[in-house]
Amino acid sequence: MPALLMSERKTKPASGVSVGDVLRHNVTLLMVTGAWPPEGGRWWHLLYPAYTATIYFSMLATIAMGFLFAYQSWGDWDSIMLTFVNTFTLIGGAVKLAHFSSHVGAYRRLVAALRDVISVQWAHCERHDALMAIFTGSHRKALWLTWAPMVYLNILGPLWFMMPVVAWASGVPGRQFPFANVRGVVKTYFPLYIIVYFIQCHSVFYWNFLSFGLDIFFVTCMIYIAAQLRIIGERLSTVGRGSKVEESRAVYNEKARLQKFGTKSYNASESGGRSEDMHTELVDCVKAHHHTLSFLHVLQDVMSPVAMAQFVCSATAACITLFQATFNPEGNSIFKCLMYLPMPAFQIYIYCWGGHELIDEGASLSVSAYSCAWIGASRRVTTAVHTLMCRAQMPLILTAGKLYPVNRDTFVSLINGSYSFYALLRQMRGR
Repeated sequence: MPALLMSERKTKPASGVSVGDVLRHNVTLLMVTGAWPPEGGRWWHLLYPAYTATIYFSMLATIAMGFLFAYQSWGDWDSIMLTFVNTFTLIGGAVKLAHFSSHVGAYRRLVAALRDVISVQWAHCERHDALMAIFTGSHRKALWLTWAPMVYLNILGPLWFMMPVVAWASGVPGRQFPFANVRGVVKTYFPLYIIVYFIQCHSVFYWNFLSFGLDIFFVTCMIYIAAQLRIIGERLSTVGRGSKVEESRAVYNEKARLQKFGTKSYNASESGGRSEDMHTELVDCVKAHHHTLSFLHVLQDVMSPVAMAQFVCSATAACITLFQATFNPEGNSIFKCLMYLPMPAFQIYIYCWGGHELIDEGASLSVSAYSCAWIGASRRVTTAVHTLMCRAQMPLILTAGKLYPVNRDTFVSLINGSYSFYALLRQMRGR
């Protein structure tokens, strides 16, 4: 496998993309931001755990500040809810980072397994422009999904960082913090105030990359697998066709005509050779399909707890953020909440969108198999087509925590649940 990837890097196709480029940007993003430990014996490999530890410290410290402020401000629900917008967000990021740190080997195997799945059909992609276009399209989509949210978050983050400065410049009395407010000596002692201010900004800055980076890592895997299923479908629909389509029809029509007149003098060897070629192509497609399904089991095992943590934290954060945007009297707080509100919904949606893409592409294989030139083929071919169609009709469902199926219906359900919780909080506040 390593030799294969090295050769692909050296001899990339005209598209400029190779198997070795799969997940490369995602891994680089997670490595730069402290989650993915580098391999090798370089000097910075030894310092990397300390680098990751600073991220753990800032996240846990900011979470602790949020709960401390909630304890100190018990009864002031507007202030508590505003603090918990950030606190629940960081809790989700810390849980995902802890899962990654304890399963680094599983994540590395996931990358290797995905590249292995793509390499199974890579030779076909290199020979056919239509198949290569499917792969390069999925690669561009993965790149866009990887970097576009990062651009938005790194515009949103500095705006949040500067809110206390804007408030101070506007004449608001007292020192404020960008995310988790703290009372007491922390505000009066300026050096300590600066340290706490930096810790909070540090935690959210890395959350932007780590939390979204892990979400996009999994969704990128789904995008590539959906593309592989689409490639299998394209190949299935052309089994027995192409340059041999007229020949296959002629053989079938001749066989039917001769049988109609009660004679057995047709040439069976021509039809038998065609059936053998079709069976070989079908077997190759079935193997690629089986390899893809095997990868989905690996993806399910690694992704399930992370997706579940994200669903719970995002649904809670969305509810609290909507509550704050509705009732908080401070203009800056409303502005911050409205800018942040799309983020938890987006983190749920990208999982559900990617999972639904897998379901749609997996189901379409049944139609693709039926579209091949199976008419007039041998019983062995028709049996293989029938078996593949039956297997393709079983939905490819990933789950979050083995509780929620990852599809669009789940997204709607979680958003409805979040809104129901918001309505409950609103009713309680009214009383």
